[in-house]
Amino acid sequence: MAVKLRKLIRRYQTDQLSGWHKLRYATRQNQRNLLRQIERRYGRVKLSRIKGRTLLKWHAQWLDGTKYSAARAFIKKIRVLFGFGLTILDDEECKRIRHVMSAMRFPGASRRKQRVTAEQAASIRSVAWRIGRGSVALAQAFQFEVMLRQKDTIGEYLPRKLAEGGPGLEVGDDKWVRGLLWSEIDDELILRHQTSKTNKPVVVDLKLAPMVIADLRRLGVVSKRGKFGLVQRLSGPVIVSETTGLPYLAFEFRRLWRAIARDAGVPDSVFNMDSRAGGITEAFDAGAAPDFIRSAATHSELATTQGYNRGDELARSRNVAAARIATRPATGLIGTTSRRPPKERARGGHRKNEIGRDRRKSRERYSAHDAGARQARARHPNRDHNQRRNPAGKDRRSLG
Repeated sequence: MAVKLRKLIRRYQTDQLSGWHKLRYATRQNQRNLLRQIERRYGRVKLSRIKGRTLLKWHAQWLDGTKYSAARAFIKKIRVLFGFGLTILDDEECKRIRHVMSAMRFPGASRRKQRVTAEQAASIRSVAWRIGRGSVALAQAFQFEVMLRQKDTIGEYLPRKLAEGGPGLEVGDDKWVRGLLWSEIDDELILRHQTSKTNKPVVVDLKLAPMVIADLRRLGVVSKRGKFGLVQRLSGPVIVSETTGLPYLAFEFRRLWRAIARDAGVPDSVFNMDSRAGGITEAFDAGAAPDFIRSAATHSELATTQGYNRGDELARSRNVAAARIATRPATGLIGTTSRRPPKERARGGHRKNEIGRDRRKSRERYSAHDAGARQARARHPNRDHNQRRNPAGKDRRSLG
């Protein structure tokens, strides 16, 4: 009996060996909706009927012109489904389809180029303080200066019964986890935080994060004069809403950040998540060691960090070209055999050399002529040596 795609989807969600059960709660929620859409559209299709042409047609339907994120998510999940059928179910049709997909390439969106600049971060913080949202200003400072993700800054809510994320802070039937805690900042203003995505440690000296220090001073947490240090020890989450006294919900924070960013003159094409890219780009433009930037951003591979590097490509190419030229010797590298530098050649230095050679040769000829005249006078002292003879050998005075 031929297996249909909907059966493969259900097996993927129920099999105990499936990678589905290793996904985080929020990820499973998002992908459950995606799998529901895939099943509704193509669930009745038999696996034996799925060819390379079929996958291209499905991808075009999800793309629908410019919906690159949706199309990318669809193809990524389709690969996971057939990979599960290949490795766990040992299904021949899944093996065939997965082999076909390994030779296929699907068009995607160009690499994102937007980033939050230091000026934009400062403007957002200024507007946030003006409207009484210092929490948003401080969150923006942490995301830009410390290069934290939004989830690492404001945290997230999970069902309280889940073991994922640890005990956290209980809020009704939910718990708040993974956000910044005051207990993670010591008396020397050193932040130690475990990242939400990779579980890697972040260790940052906040005294070297001026935006964060400025906002902590406005909150009255850090001394305003003299040596930096905590003057007030707080507890619980660092970023909390001024209206509820609780950490923000993700959608609530994004909506508020967008309204503040618009008021600050930040284009809608720049997102809150681009704050991290802005900090990484600034570090590259400042000349920091790439491997140190990778470590500070808690990336395993430098190529991942480079994906967040979104500076001015023209300015960088000019900088590279100028640095290369500065290392070259001044002679023999611009297509000429002259040993003089280019500027001296442009002023006519080669012409001066030719004139000098002509004058030296002329002096040598005159010197040889004078030597011959002196020898002739010595042999014939009574002859008038100033008279010249014509071509016929006769004295010029006889021609009158």
